[in-house]
Amino acid sequence: MNCCNVCAGALGEPVYRSAGDRSFTTMNTPVGGRTEVHFCARCGHLQTSELPDLAHYYAKVYEINLASAEADQLYQIVDGQPVYRADHQARVLRAKVEFPPGCRVLDYGCAQAATLRKVVATSPEIRPFLFDVTDKYVGYWERFPVPTQWATHQVDLAWAAGMDVVLSFFAFEHIAGLERALADIKALLKPGGTFYLVVPNVLGNAADFIVADHVNHFTPASMRYLLAANGFDAVEVDDEAHDAALVVTARLAAAPVPRPPLPDAVELGALAASARQMSAYWNEASARIRAFEADGDGPCAIYGAGFYGNFIAASLASPERVDCFVDRNTHLHGQACWGRPVVAPDELPENVRRVLVGVNPRAARGAIEAVEAWRGRGISFFYL
Repeated sequence: MNCCNVCAGALGEPVYRSAGDRSFTTMNTPVGGRTEVHFCARCGHLQTSELPDLAHYYAKVYEINLASAEADQLYQIVDGQPVYRADHQARVLRAKVEFPPGCRVLDYGCAQAATLRKVVATSPEIRPFLFDVTDKYVGYWERFPVPTQWATHQVDLAWAAGMDVVLSFFAFEHIAGLERALADIKALLKPGGTFYLVVPNVLGNAADFIVADHVNHFTPASMRYLLAANGFDAVEVDDEAHDAALVVTARLAAAPVPRPPLPDAVELGALAASARQMSAYWNEASARIRAFEADGDGPCAIYGAGFYGNFIAASLASPERVDCFVDRNTHLHGQACWGRPVVAPDELPENVRRVLVGVNPRAARGAIEAVEAWRGRGISFFYL
């Protein structure tokens, strides 16, 4: 019987099971097998069955922005200008955490450590430390703005009880052994030290619900319980500072923390209802995509070269009709997705009159309305 990664409660039948034998990962790559998502009725956590050989996947297969140190994910468009995720994360981090001179800061599961790199560039008195389960990123760590220490696969034992702050950006959703990982974090922090993490907010981004390599889909309730049950106090969960993510700060308690209460029945009921709604949404999505596809002729384009766009492409009966992918992330322009070029909105070919919008549904209509080059072109849009 499966157990919840947060509270160890028994998990029943999945609330969602993908229809086909192909799922997609964070890297938008297909993997075999069905995605199954469970809801924990004790703590409000959502959990996906693990990929086979998860350790090998992260050490040898998984990579984020490995091709370029400049590559970054688009966060939002502000006054017509792109804002990238690492820049936004650095601003939020500076606002929430104080870094006194000489502060020892470890980025746990750091990849290129893009956010810490930006913070250190303006605060060189910070002493940075880096850790990841793979050595793929060492070349970038060697070019950090200030000298740093790093470790791969296992944290350096010499760092024990030496960190003022431990950071984690979009890593804990991938970790099945949460209690073990938090024990590592606690061993690294000084008493009273700060743990700061950012994870996807499944309630704000439906794509997180079906990403195959996200074993954990945290809710504010399950995150608060997880940290309090593992020796942290002063836990704050902010679901507004970062779009579609939870920004969490916690303090390593100086004394044992009492076992926290589980969420109440009202909160759990609301979370269960949200899980059912997301399940119904994804069960219907492929059929809706194919209905739009069948209702017109000629070439089409997909707006968004991320997870939603790849899901749309995989759902099409005739993906060869896709002329291009459109994305406002300048780092993606000139690349290919499904063998089709990724172009800027103003480069959409004139003969394309049908666009399937593959971005977070909460922001999709606003994103399309902001594309001035498409106004008056008579384009038909499909929204997930």
